[in-house]
Amino acid sequence: MGVIITNIVAIFIIMGVGFAANKVGLLPEKANDYLSPLLIKVTSPCMIFNNIVSMDTGEGMVKEVLTMMAGAAVFFGLFALVGWFLCVKVMKLENDKNCGVYIMLFATVNNGFMGLPITLEVFGEEAMFFMVFFQMMLLIFVFGPGIAITNYGDRKERQKGAVIKNMISPNTVAAFLGIIIMVTGITLPELIMKPVGLIGDITTVISMLVIGIQLGTSNFRKIRGNRALMTESILKMLLVPVVTFLLVNWLPISKVIKLALVFGAAFPSAVIVSPIAFTEGKDGTLAAEGVALTTLISVITIPAAALILSAIYL
Repeated sequence: MGVIITNIVAIFIIMGVGFAANKVGLLPEKANDYLSPLLIKVTSPCMIFNNIVSMDTGEGMVKEVLTMMAGAAVFFGLFALVGWFLCVKVMKLENDKNCGVYIMLFATVNNGFMGLPITLEVFGEEAMFFMVFFQMMLLIFVFGPGIAITNYGDRKERQKGAVIKNMISPNTVAAFLGIIIMVTGITLPELIMKPVGLIGDITTVISMLVIGIQLGTSNFRKIRGNRALMTESILKMLLVPVVTFLLVNWLPISKVIKLALVFGAAFPSAVIVSPIAFTEGKDGTLAAEGVALTTLISVITIPAAALILSAIYL
């Protein structure tokens, strides 16, 4: 338990450094234009590849991976429906042109920027291995049905080629390559794996700095004035992980998959919702505000979830 607490505190201290550096001008908002692509296209793929290749493969691994992917698919489908019910039936946002954006903020989780590095630091390589497949299903969801959800109420079509292209990211490529090497038992030379591992190791630092910069540039006074966003964000960060725990805890699946599903559910809205909203002609700023607000709340909820889950599953 002491190790878990130390790792959590260390991670959020780095986030605080990013926040402070932004406020004093050392890391302005413009810095994320360089740090975010570096994270997504270089360090995170290296981290994913290195950790998958380093995993010990045992019997039943394919079954475990398929179970995780099936659980993640059910997760996104279920909370898209719950998000629709909350936004349309409870908060009466059906006539709001950004109703679909609200639904996507509720249904998605930040597995890329936060989920993977935090899971690795807090729960280790095995849990992060399964979190990779949570992220893969996230990409399939956001660039597949997520496009239609974002355009809820509109009759806007999306070219299939563009959707498929967006689902093929450096992270998914790294995951597939890692799985192939892991399954086939190929041993890569240290000359390759050493630099890949070192580059991957800086993912946590960069991701937390990026989140800190985002929080530093967010206008929380403006966000507080949006009652719908405030209500949805609080419900998301409290309701989604609790419901996920209640649904999966009794299932006859391994503890590490339960841990990955429930801990993954505790993360804030996915950053990718904002650029998708901009692309689809919706309010991308609203989406960015939702990501910022849920991220701020996660400073409390993620450590709480990590401590509770470590006591239950470890």
